[in-house]
Amino acid sequence: MGTASVRRRVESAATGAWARRLEDDLLDPDPGGSVRPLLYTAACYLVPAMLIFVWLLTLDSQAPAGCVTDISGGGCESARSRALESLVAGSPRFGLALVSSLVVAALLRRVGTTWRSATIAVAAAVVGGGLSTVLISAVTGQPIG
Repeated sequence: MGTASVRRRVESAATGAWARRLEDDLLDPDPGGSVRPLLYTAACYLVPAMLIFVWLLTLDSQAPAGCVTDISGGGCESARSRALESLVAGSPRFGLALVSSLVVAALLRRVGTTWRSATIAVAAAVVGGGLSTVLISAVTGQPIG
């Protein structure tokens, strides 16, 4: 089976407005520039963060019924306040992961000029998140798992 017969089968598989050769997708560089992958990478972090924040607003803001406070008057927090405290406490780690992912996205755009912006964004989010986890573990001395 020669390359000409394979090329004919690939070209005949797509018809109409979607008719593009497989080679066109593999060889055409992404004309998006270097800003689009950074925006997509930031969206990989900020969209889920916004969804979580909106979900936090749906939590109960009242302390649980029958809660007994400690001697200083504290200890009875609502589910919303506990979740917001956790969100604020995790924001430095979130910021480090976002920044490291943006750096990885910029490097991947320089190296991989044929990669699509969304591909770079997902790869950068995964690699940057893992890189920040390892960096935090190395600095704090806490195990990753």
